[in-house]
Amino acid sequence: MSAVHQSSLPAAQADRRPQRLTLFLLAAVFILPFAVGSGLFWTGWRPAKFGHHGQLIEPARALPESGLRQPDGRALPTSELRGKWLLVLPIRDVCAASCRENLEKMQQTQLALSKEQNRVRRVLLSNRVSSAPDGERGAAWVVQLGELQQRFPGLVVVRVDEAASADWRSVVDGDGGAIHVVDPLATVMMRYPDGQGARGVLKDLERLLKYSWIR
Repeated sequence: MSAVHQSSLPAAQADRRPQRLTLFLLAAVFILPFAVGSGLFWTGWRPAKFGHHGQLIEPARALPESGLRQPDGRALPTSELRGKWLLVLPIRDVCAASCRENLEKMQQTQLALSKEQNRVRRVLLSNRVSSAPDGERGAAWVVQLGELQQRFPGLVVVRVDEAASADWRSVVDGDGGAIHVVDPLATVMMRYPDGQGARGVLKDLERLLKYSWIR
């Protein structure tokens, strides 16, 4: 082997060192997050504070496919509620003062979304009467729903058939004090207990709309 050739070997090896170091760093960048994430998952670590303000529903619950009726008795398939983010307020009796306050909160939240507000619908879900309300109490309930729709434009008012009542209560429960967030695939994912400020609901919804791939 010539002296010239022998002298070129150390230089070639030196040239490879930065390349190896670069490959090592790139591999570390891609592998390290997965390794750390897996370690945290298997050790059961959870952050002390989450970025959301509502209570996550785990596992998320899918809305029943049927069982809803409009105040006039017409059926409303759950499929017609898909494609939009929903703010759902379930009640088991008439809409009292706290219920109306939550409806105002929902309306203010939607209006505050500005140009994104058309991606959201507000729903009042009554789970207290059958598909054919009768008597003075039932008639008063229907009148109240009409008044609510006038006071809160754009509000979707529905009631649950008696036969489907248990199914719906297992998914969206409450007595007018808990606002539920439902994603465009009709999955209940978050709830806000009575007393939760509108600002927290707005912040969470803004984040969800920002990262949602469904427009």
